[in-house]
Amino acid sequence: MSGSDEAQRASANPGRTAAGPDARQPDSRLQIGALLLGIALLVLGTGLAGTLVGVRAGLENMGSQTIGVIMSAYFVGYVASSLLVPRLVNEVGHIRTFAALASIASAVSLAFAIFVSPLTWIVLRAIHGACFAGLLIVTESWLNIATERNSRGRVLAIYGIVVYGAWAASQPLLSLSPPSGFVLFCLVSICLSLALVPITLMRAVGPGVVEVRRASIRRLFTISPVAIVGAFAVGLVTSAFFGMAPTFAQRIGMDDGEIAAFLGVTLTGALLLQWPMGWLSDYVDRRLVILGAALGICVSALGLAWNTDGGMTSLLLLSFSLGAFALPTYSLCLAHANDDVDAEEVVSVSSGLILVFGLGSTMGPFTASLVMGAMGPAGLFLFIAVVAIVLALYDISGLMAMPKTADSRKATFVAMPQTSHAATRLHKRRTEKDSGRVAPR
Repeated sequence: MSGSDEAQRASANPGRTAAGPDARQPDSRLQIGALLLGIALLVLGTGLAGTLVGVRAGLENMGSQTIGVIMSAYFVGYVASSLLVPRLVNEVGHIRTFAALASIASAVSLAFAIFVSPLTWIVLRAIHGACFAGLLIVTESWLNIATERNSRGRVLAIYGIVVYGAWAASQPLLSLSPPSGFVLFCLVSICLSLALVPITLMRAVGPGVVEVRRASIRRLFTISPVAIVGAFAVGLVTSAFFGMAPTFAQRIGMDDGEIAAFLGVTLTGALLLQWPMGWLSDYVDRRLVILGAALGICVSALGLAWNTDGGMTSLLLLSFSLGAFALPTYSLCLAHANDDVDAEEVVSVSSGLILVFGLGSTMGPFTASLVMGAMGPAGLFLFIAVVAIVLALYDISGLMAMPKTADSRKATFVAMPQTSHAATRLHKRRTEKDSGRVAPR
């Protein structure tokens, strides 16, 4: 018999199984609201932590390569956890897993300020990434169960807004206190600890077993080479930017408030342009939109590389443009891949692309740091520009070699945040109108 929360509650309440209805189950809207609040607090704390660690590492005079390893370690932990945590959840339950990981993440946030050394921070950053990935798996899998079939699209849209909104809101918090002190690390710990409250106090049975279905890399290449290369490239670009942009900003003389604005406006660009780009991709070949996004990333990155001595206004505008083109590209790649699969493969393909995105993310910060070490702060954006050019060239080769997907097979674009595989089930909402095939019920 499993030792999970669900099994224990079921045995304590005869006549009701862990997967069955709960007489005390709260209204689904309240449950979804509690889950979204928990996710918002998680992203708020983790978003601040990412920028804070990068800024503090610069203040401690750590080298670019060292900072790159520290920031890459987060994604190594993230990918490892996404592979291992589902088994842990199935063994001990959602609530216990969430409580344990949130407690560890909260403690690790404080440990950064106590044990200031590169080797220790590499380990702490990996643990932090592992905990955050596990926490997302718990909350997203629960969100899937709490969401009714006919409202999945709306909930996924709200979820994406919550993720990007909380991430953007986390950046101004950097200016509340000097990064050289202890207060901001305490604030990260507070956010992660408070995320426990809405999750652990819900009067609801956990969602049961966490399913993990991923398409193989070979299968993904067969479906859409452009999508898999695009997901990997976006992982490289976004992890390099958010991992090393604080270092770039420090090296060109930005203060804490300017660094927060520089990163925050990038996320605002992603939030505002994601839906227009998705809408456009529903009416033209998605690969053309991906190509346009890649060229937009390249131009924005080159502009940032050449404006290191420019005014703050130009840097903010270029940062906004970079975020507007870079972050939505993952959703475009996912939509393109899903155009050519049946409904029953949507979840496995989405999960596979998230893993590919994560693998790219593990390499981004360290690779960018090597370029910065050789070419100075502008090297970050020269690296991003090169990755974007490679993606654009590969996309052009795909346009020339493979025919356009028939409009009758195209599904409606869905804005999908790059979080964990557990959220992909919210994406499984095809209808006859979308794809000409009815999703199995």
